[in-house]
Amino acid sequence: MYYFIVNPGSQTGKAKTLWADLEKRLKSSDIDYKVYFTEKKNDAEKFARSICEEHPEMKRIVIAGGDGTANEAINGLTGYDNFILGYIPMGSSNDLARGLGIPQEPLQVIENTIHPRRFIRVDHGLVISEDGSIVRKFGVSSGMGYDADICKKALHSKLKKLLNNIGLGKLVYYLIGLSLIFTNKPTKAVITIDGKRKIRTDRLIFAANMNTRYEGGGMPMGPAANPFDGKITVCIVHDISRFTHLRLMPSVIKGNHVKHKNIEQITAKTIEIQTDRPMTIHTDGEIAGESSHVTFSCFPEKARMII
Repeated sequence: MYYFIVNPGSQTGKAKTLWADLEKRLKSSDIDYKVYFTEKKNDAEKFARSICEEHPEMKRIVIAGGDGTANEAINGLTGYDNFILGYIPMGSSNDLARGLGIPQEPLQVIENTIHPRRFIRVDHGLVISEDGSIVRKFGVSSGMGYDADICKKALHSKLKKLLNNIGLGKLVYYLIGLSLIFTNKPTKAVITIDGKRKIRTDRLIFAANMNTRYEGGGMPMGPAANPFDGKITVCIVHDISRFTHLRLMPSVIKGNHVKHKNIEQITAKTIEIQTDRPMTIHTDGEIAGESSHVTFSCFPEKARMII
């Protein structure tokens, strides 16, 4: 049995038309399926949880939407041995699909979803705050500081909706990122790697904890990230001037930013970050809250996924 969790509002509503085309293919495929349409925030998480709890038998759960929809659904998943997960990218960034090697064309993906050729065990990241106020899984990345502030502004940006209409939605991340270089406030931080190595900085700009290589619409923020190895790759940007930050921005496009002496890329099982003040935390571009003490790792169970 297939259970589809669909966000028809992705890409400023364009996903509704995309889904209509996909469903035509489903109806001609002679498979049993049920569709859940999201209407508001957290619907995808609620649907995923209810599917897992009400149908404990082996099933296929397919998420159709953007990275935010996937993030919500991932957080509702339970009983990892009892489902196979599929993903049809229909968002403006589609970093999850990019990072997992899933084609960007929905009609191509639906064929592989119906007639899968390959399954692989995929990691989901996990971020937990010390006080327990934040406990969230993520598929792409979870950032703290500057990159999370970009996501926070982008979520409420009227410009993003406008650019989505002309297929340039990811451009808003670059524009907001440029403006925040001049207003973002760094903080003192202690970063502990696997409970042993400590990195101390007086000016933490941000720490992007990557499960896959890409975030922000195709930027390889963590070139070494591997969503199958049970580890998180953190990109730590610290102790650079605003001018240097601005100068390094273009280098992120090809992943060359990690060559700078004050940008560290570290792969580990646990990454604990303590800061002097609460900082914004995002998971897959969705705001999880604020905290001054968080730990990033991989969720203990891997999802069996159609790739």
